[in-house]
Amino acid sequence: MLNYLLRRINLFVLTTLMLFAVVYAVTLALPGELSSNLSGIADPTATQMTQIQDDYNLNHGPVLGYLTYVVKRISGDFGVSLNSGEAIADQLLQVLPASLELGILSIFLALLIGVPIGMLVTLSRNATLQRVVMTVTLLGFSVPVFWLGLLQIITFGIQFDWLPASGRINLMYDIPDFSGLLLIDILLSDVPWRSAAMMDAWAHLILPMSVVMVLPLTIIIRITRVSLAEELDKNYIRALEARGVSRYHLIMNHALPNAMAEVIRVLGLQLGPIASSTIIVELLFSWPGVGAWLVAALRQGDYTALQGGVLAISLFIVFLSILFDIAHTALNPISRKEIYGRN
Repeated sequence: MLNYLLRRINLFVLTTLMLFAVVYAVTLALPGELSSNLSGIADPTATQMTQIQDDYNLNHGPVLGYLTYVVKRISGDFGVSLNSGEAIADQLLQVLPASLELGILSIFLALLIGVPIGMLVTLSRNATLQRVVMTVTLLGFSVPVFWLGLLQIITFGIQFDWLPASGRINLMYDIPDFSGLLLIDILLSDVPWRSAAMMDAWAHLILPMSVVMVLPLTIIIRITRVSLAEELDKNYIRALEARGVSRYHLIMNHALPNAMAEVIRVLGLQLGPIASSTIIVELLFSWPGVGAWLVAALRQGDYTALQGGVLAISLFIVFLSILFDIAHTALNPISRKEIYGRN
């Protein structure tokens, strides 16, 4: 296992270096002054220009410039915004918690709903139920996120006026910022209207969360169904069944944990599309996360903010993908032998 972890760490380092290389190469090709695109200072003075050239080694070739760029970005120096002059790292810390809250809750809810439905479809002998669920999941996998989001806004936010269609919480609630995660901050606060604020925060979450969770939900249902069916058809399940182990214990203690390994692996491979759909949802519902912040930076031509946002999102996806891969291997050690060809 230690050898496997070292290989995963090497993969993360190499992927990170390639990602930085691509972003740096794109930065070199962007319009405008390279010094401004790297540092975020729009009109640097002569002294500032000299400092920027020294900080990024602009006069020592692209290779040394790339290495310096990697060191500065890894150290947390993403420059400042071309428009506001605020540090990009500070802006990311302000918007990242909102995206994390939406994404994590959506995936957690998808697992909470998807795994039981996948089990139900696998264990049911009703062919009509199986066909209906598989058809619905296919539609859910194929439906455009922006269309589903607009439909939710028009139906539940405007026509019936059941749920708020934009924002994260009503502006009348002034929640102290402890962690940036709104639900946790509300729990940690001691304001008298905490219960009302919590209900309002969940009301704002329902629509965007229901749209983000569609893609992972369909994936989880389909993979759970296939993986669980394969596990139940294996010889060790038949052997345990012949020894008198109950059907419930066979599924919950043996087949389901092994099936979940494949669910985690496939879910890790889909983190990129899930992040893309989250960005679209943030735009539709005016959710103050990284996606909406990135699009605003793109409209304003804030190349420094774009670099920081792309790097932060990409590194987070790469890190989570490798983490999911490690979790899959921990649940299914045989996969290490499959990957490296060991006996």
